[in-house]
Amino acid sequence: MKRFRIEIFNRADLAFKAFSEVEDPDIYFDALVIAESTAVCPGKVECARGDFAQIRINGKVYFQGTVYDYSYDGYRTEITLHQLSDLLNIDSFANVALLSSQKIEVWFSNLLSAAFNGADAAARLPGFTVVRESSTSGAHAATDDGAYNLYDLAGYFFKIYGVIIDISFDYMTRSVTFRFHAVPTSAMQFDLSVSDVIEFEIEPANSSDSPNKVILRNQANASQEATYYWHPSDFSGTVDTDSTTNRVIPVVTQCDTVMVEEGQTFAKAALAKAEEILYATLYDDLIHVTVRAESALITDWGIGQIYILHDGNRTFNTILTAIHTEGMSNIELTFGYVRKRLTQILKMKGRTL
Repeated sequence: MKRFRIEIFNRADLAFKAFSEVEDPDIYFDALVIAESTAVCPGKVECARGDFAQIRINGKVYFQGTVYDYSYDGYRTEITLHQLSDLLNIDSFANVALLSSQKIEVWFSNLLSAAFNGADAAARLPGFTVVRESSTSGAHAATDDGAYNLYDLAGYFFKIYGVIIDISFDYMTRSVTFRFHAVPTSAMQFDLSVSDVIEFEIEPANSSDSPNKVILRNQANASQEATYYWHPSDFSGTVDTDSTTNRVIPVVTQCDTVMVEEGQTFAKAALAKAEEILYATLYDDLIHVTVRAESALITDWGIGQIYILHDGNRTFNTILTAIHTEGMSNIELTFGYVRKRLTQILKMKGRTL
């Protein structure tokens, strides 16, 4: 029998506040949306919105997040948790032109430092630490009046450039760590017919629903126009202005405008916008796979890992983007960039992924 335990820590200094047994926690991890997890505990548990929390399963830390909401009915405390990525759901001014000369990881680290280790003492995170295990150059980012949501940026760099930001805390050292690393370049093979797979659901992408050609104009100068095309190729689709090779049929065109910030050229701003629109089609098959919780298949699986899933004569090139378990009886894995579940919370300026 599994034992579940939640531990609560003060946001300001990660000092221990409370712990409790948990009745079958409902836990979500998701790289693309801020998903809610819940923990129902006997009795009253001391906590406050914004506190750090972690859930242990048989003594091992399985989930870390922050307290988003809580309620006590006189008998039990229900705690709603958000992933630690929710810390990034804040806005910041940034100069995207600097990406032409800086690595993504360095550029983003500077934004994190200003937000969480800056002059505003109330906004600082205890033991703020950045670890950069990857180094990615040649990036662009679509302009947004100079103000950016850090969560949006993290999702953008994950989908377009394969840069992952993992956030964790250590109450022993009183520190919060932001770790940058890259999506693995090699794909893992997985056969959906094995006995440990309880069920799976595949919703193949409909190419007629996804743009594969984008025409962009400068908001300030309509005479400046550029057209970009999506060229799919296994795990590394490309976006460029080549209209003659490896085109997607039927052609689905989207028109949009771009704003060119000071220090940025129209060409770079347009390419960034085209990548934001077209790379969303890279892994747009929606795939759910439910696996037995005790299966050895999932021991080394991590969000951001690329997979080739086999279903009879069909194969799907995809990426693991979410994990869900309720009471650790089974584990549901979600692959791809598409989200259609209304129960998942979207905090990305009202946009649906």
